Amino acid sequence: MEFLRPEFEEMVTPTVQDGVVSIGPKSYTGADILNLAGPAVYDQAFQEWLREEWLPSRRERRDELLKLHANETHYADLGKIVASGGAIPFVGSGMSVPTGMPTWAGFLRAVRLKAPSFTAEALEECLRQGQYEEAASRICGCMPHQLFKACFDEHFYAPDPTDVDGAVRMLPLLFQSNIVVTTNFDAILETVYTSGGTSFHKVLFASLVDNFRREFLNGERCLLKIHGHHDSKAGRVLLRDEYERFYAADSSGRKELTLLFERGGLVFLGCSLEQDRTMALLKELADADANMPRHYAFLKVPDPAALTAREHFLAERNIFPIWYDGDHNADIEALLVGLMDDLRRL
Repeated sequence: MEFLRPEFEEMVTPTVQDGVVSIGPKSYTGADILNLAGPAVYDQAFQEWLREEWLPSRRERRDELLKLHANETHYADLGKIVASGGAIPFVGSGMSVPTGMPTWAGFLRAVRLKAPSFTAEALEECLRQGQYEEAASRICGCMPHQLFKACFDEHFYAPDPTDVDGAVRMLPLLFQSNIVVTTNFDAILETVYTSGGTSFHKVLFASLVDNFRREFLNGERCLLKIHGHHDSKAGRVLLRDEYERFYAADSSGRKELTLLFERGGLVFLGCSLEQDRTMALLKELADADANMPRHYAFLKVPDPAALTAREHFLAERNIFPIWYDGDHNADIEALLVGLMDDLRRL
């Protein structure tokens, strides 16, 4: 049947549509073709793309961002702390959004739909006033607790490593502290650090949060989930009474947060940093200690009319912002990549 080969070769003339090459009944992406060519060809193409396209675009964006307000000074100061290994990531829900998790406000808006007696207007008023715990308590009180738990489980979970997206993937490559802190319920940080070969030795939350200093001094790499974990109600900090217990004057949670805040070098990522109990505690500590070390935050630059008030709010808590004015994930990625670049960790 060799005489059929010319007919076959005519039939398999490739066509390209939406980046997919079709040859007869088979379809191939660009990655498929590179993999078929062999590991050496794939790796060469990857390194060229990284060096000639991906890195230059991030460097260019970082340089643009450093021109905003006092960014260049704050960024340089943060770089020194990161280089020393003293920077501690404090990760909020904004870093989980690219993977498909909701922000805290987004979660409350979604769950409220199942509690119609708590109106959308009432929820938005709570959010405007920073009363997230009040909103969660009122929503929970308007539905069976089993339904609230089901909604919680639906929105916060442990993702597959291949599903994790966004700047959160940079954290294990940049921050060398043995402590990572988060208010998030999901397991994205555990997934990212495990995939990067730097798994946490201990994940501490609820009643175990006061063990972190002993574990840290023993050289253990710890993830401190100060508001709890998605698959455990024990010690969860979500509703008003749970917040009151965790932040009470004599609580272990307040004590450990105090020690972290007084240590300095926290880098807030994906956090809104609006008025809440964490920010209230930080202001209380800053008021009592004029020499408390600085913290830093990557934040969306506010409208010019609100900029001064926002800077005052942050400075009163000894937080110094590095502003971005574009896409949250892309700009934070550019800033993190810039720090890695400066430290020769790319």
